[in-house]
Amino acid sequence: MTRFGFKLMCELRGPRELVDQAVAAEAAGFEFVAISDHIHPWLPEHDHSPFAWSVLGAVAHATSELDIATGLTCPIGRYHPVIVAQAAATVAAMTDRQFTLAVGAGEKLNEHVTGDPFPAVDVRHERLGEAIDIMQAMWEGRWTTVRGKHFAAEDARIYDLPTRAIDLVVGVSGNASLDLAEDHEADGIMATQPDPALVDGWSSRGGDRSATWTEVPFAWTTSAEEGRKIAHERFRFGAPGWKVMSELPNPVNFAAATETVRPEDLADSVPSGPDPEPYVKAVQSYVDAGFANISIVPVGDDIDGTVRFWNDDVKPALREPATA
Repeated sequence: MTRFGFKLMCELRGPRELVDQAVAAEAAGFEFVAISDHIHPWLPEHDHSPFAWSVLGAVAHATSELDIATGLTCPIGRYHPVIVAQAAATVAAMTDRQFTLAVGAGEKLNEHVTGDPFPAVDVRHERLGEAIDIMQAMWEGRWTTVRGKHFAAEDARIYDLPTRAIDLVVGVSGNASLDLAEDHEADGIMATQPDPALVDGWSSRGGDRSATWTEVPFAWTTSAEEGRKIAHERFRFGAPGWKVMSELPNPVNFAAATETVRPEDLADSVPSGPDPEPYVKAVQSYVDAGFANISIVPVGDDIDGTVRFWNDDVKPALREPATA
């Protein structure tokens, strides 16, 4: 059975508003919230980027039913994996609900800020594997010493652990990242494309299909023209593709890289305006691909209207896949 959640997009909202959105999402019947974890937003038009872990602490306290997830956290650059392990354990310990830490190999936009080099993707994957191993060891509650090729944990222990185990999922885009998730005994995967090969590849490696995560942007407005404008203004950063996105250092570089992107170029990837059909089609493509946990990402400013549109017009039109 597909679960639906609400994405707290730090690049578009301040910390108080994000907490209010989580409370509203719970009242609207969403089953979980996920949060982006950035220090920089993607585009000059984005004017926020609060510290995700502070927001999550407030969300854990302000809600009572929602499961909580990150999407994605990079534990190999500006964060050390020991710190991420403690942060995740603390947020999870504040609730008796499921906390899911989704991790990835990061993008230069966020990870160059400490002055360390941003390595090639194969090295980032090595680092991510080591980070996962350290975090998993730390969550066992024992004194931990690890001396790896890239990271060390020296005589470290987390004292406040949740009663419910943290789920760790890995951001994937192909076989290399699927292999990494399998090799380091991840609990699930997260992806951004409605590709059934990713879910099937995870399942064929012994992974749990119910631990597959993704998200779909919603640029809902009452005007088709305004919807296209908002989608272009706020979500064109994904148009160049991940190989470009992961390597650009600042919002001004994303502005330059997307200078020739037109609103119509986003029609297939960012549903917009008042017509439910493109939203239903977009979400259904992920349901049919087998993803079990799907967040909607509010792109426009009318959050209440977006939630009503989801509950009244989109969600009722969705169907579970035939294999469910």
